[in-house]
Amino acid sequence: MPRIRASNIAEHKELTRAQIIEAAQRLFHDLGYQNTSLGDIAAVVGIGRTTLYEYFTDKEDLVVSLVESELPRLLLRLVESVDTMAPAGNQIADLATGMVRFVATDPTLGVILHRDIPKLSRAAQLRVRAAHAEFNQAFGRIYEKGVRTGELCPMKVDLAGRFLQDLIMSAGRFLIAQQDPTVRMDEVTSALEKLLFRGLTCEGGQDGVAGPTDS
Repeated sequence: MPRIRASNIAEHKELTRAQIIEAAQRLFHDLGYQNTSLGDIAAVVGIGRTTLYEYFTDKEDLVVSLVESELPRLLLRLVESVDTMAPAGNQIADLATGMVRFVATDPTLGVILHRDIPKLSRAAQLRVRAAHAEFNQAFGRIYEKGVRTGELCPMKVDLAGRFLQDLIMSAGRFLIAQQDPTVRMDEVTSALEKLLFRGLTCEGGQDGVAGPTDS
């Protein structure tokens, strides 16, 4: 029987699961998701590979669990940083550019979300989408309020959200492909803001609707 690492079995399992996720995150950062094996992760934690299967069904389950454990907290912080007194269009732009900056500069989750998750099963992608709930709900609230006030053009919120997600994914992938994503970060986020204002705001920011300022 494996050595118990806590005061009881339940705490031991919780601790071991957390250690597996932490080890996976480090190895995904150092080696990449594709080049990391479950055996590598088990060795870092100090458990047998068969023991690892008691916690995760396979590597896909493990990487999605990592996203589920880390992403909601990061997205909550992003949502809370948005100025709720700003016009709806500006709030959406802040959400979008904040997400792009995160995925383009986070050396582990950002790369996983944009390079690896799209290659996983539909079930895995649905779990990852659910981990974006805080961001999606915030976007929905802001967008619907903007439509009610006439600042944003009416569109079904799920469709508007999908367009926003695709723009973020495209901008993130472009930056990740750069040798140094920070070099063109401002250029890309500025272009994203302009696309958002021309696509979501009526008449591209006319009729008194605030638009992004050029700097």
